[in-house]
Amino acid sequence: MLIFNSINNLWKNLQEGKSEPQYVTKINIIKFTDLKKNIDKKKFPYLKNIIKKIYHGEAFILRGAADKKLKDTIIELAKAYDKKEKPSFHKMLDGCPNFHRIIDKKITKKYSTYAIKHVYLFYNWNIRTKLEKKLKDSVYKHWRYIKFLSGNKKSQYEKNIPSQNQIDRLQIVRYPLGGGELRDHADPGKNQKIVSGLIMSKIGEDFNSGGFFFRNINKKKVNIEKKLEIGDSVIFYASLIHGVEPVDKKKKIDWKSYNGRWFVGMFVNDSNSVKNRITADDVSGKFKYIK
Repeated sequence: MLIFNSINNLWKNLQEGKSEPQYVTKINIIKFTDLKKNIDKKKFPYLKNIIKKIYHGEAFILRGAADKKLKDTIIELAKAYDKKEKPSFHKMLDGCPNFHRIIDKKITKKYSTYAIKHVYLFYNWNIRTKLEKKLKDSVYKHWRYIKFLSGNKKSQYEKNIPSQNQIDRLQIVRYPLGGGELRDHADPGKNQKIVSGLIMSKIGEDFNSGGFFFRNINKKKVNIEKKLEIGDSVIFYASLIHGVEPVDKKKKIDWKSYNGRWFVGMFVNDSNSVKNRITADDVSGKFKYIK
């Protein structure tokens, strides 16, 4: 409890002293096991250093945050959902099922951020099958530690349902070859200060161009995809502007294919039970003519 309070007080002091960062200042690479060890051993000076860097715009690649075999699990899960049900949409209300949706140029207009992707959404109250449990177990081995670093308890929100306002949501995302993308945006830091996602594809093997980027102080894109390995995660302060550049945009999109850039996202969402719920902020218009 002592280290939990220390982390929360640190976040409060940082947020009072300086405006939230928008632009990345540095990319660091550390082992996930090192972060985990220091949290387990309650090494506050180490964690304080990480948190201060994150709040000042530094991002961290956590090497080995998940087993590389998770990629096989998520593709198998995607195939299972494609086989058993058609793409659909469901608001985050009590009883909401797991579902998948193809977000193309027409559908993306309904969302707060512009994205071209096939997304599979999972909620903890629906985790039943062996594959779903495998996904959850693999993700939470990483996510609980990131939640703690964010100032939340490791298990906070994990058992919530939508009527309790904040819920955990897991996403399997495929950015298809032929222009799968996610344009410049910033995530809300209301429920979790640190954003995290697991990398499940390798540039040069699964796709050849595009991928994850930040913006620097000069508003230029900083694409970090070549630094990433399958099983890594990227963590950073929620307000940093980021996105995914179009993946192999000269090719033709095939929504029935399983090729492309795979990613596992995790976020504590305001459910649709929350009035005036806070969502991601699309800022792509701000950078329309800046590559």
